[in-house]
Amino acid sequence: MLITCICAVSHSLDAQTPEPSKLTPEPGKQKEFIYVQKLVPRLYDGENWKKEDNAALEQHFIRFHEGTKSGQLILAGRTKEPGDKTFGIAVFKASDEAAARAFMKADPTVSAGLMTAELHPFAVSFEQANPEPGKPKEFIYVLRLVPRLYDGKNWTKEDNAALEQHVIRFQEATKSGQLILAGRTKEPGDKTFGIAIFRASDEAAAQKFMESDPAVVAKLMTAELHPFSVAMQRKAP
Repeated sequence: MLITCICAVSHSLDAQTPEPSKLTPEPGKQKEFIYVQKLVPRLYDGENWKKEDNAALEQHFIRFHEGTKSGQLILAGRTKEPGDKTFGIAVFKASDEAAARAFMKADPTVSAGLMTAELHPFAVSFEQANPEPGKPKEFIYVLRLVPRLYDGKNWTKEDNAALEQHVIRFQEATKSGQLILAGRTKEPGDKTFGIAIFRASDEAAAQKFMESDPAVVAKLMTAELHPFSVAMQRKAP
């Protein structure tokens, strides 16, 4: 329905002092994970949904609602696209990868075979909790490093400067309330990806916000935009 800011593996960010809006897990705290969900082809057509499918989906939402109240679920939502283009995400906390995988597999939509799910270790970098209703539309863009930067030795001074501006921009967007959540998977090379969930007045404004990301402008990362809807989000930590 994720960089010590988004999608970067650069050592330069690890050395930065966390800002108040930057959520850095304390020792002993639970780890963060994300799973990405996709509908099975049978359900691309709404006419194929059965009573049992809808019942499983209802249990899926109930479970997420309970996870939000307990603080385990950080954010869940999905892209607003049809069929094979849509995907959902669930960002959550668990003690370890085994517990995270068990949480994912116990999702009623996964156990009932409505959706496939792919788990990734994750790190929330910025979060503006509790979005207010009536705000501009929501969007998500997915960031991926260009192959040249899979190896940390290839990062240049200019690359790190652009990445620093990328982080500063996200800090400012979090303070203004435009950025809802940003983070990255904690995986190497071509396996890592980042997300930025944000608000914009329309798709053109969202496209402009994404394309003006310093990491995109400097060609450190590629970016892909999707209309999005935040379904649930935890209370401000």
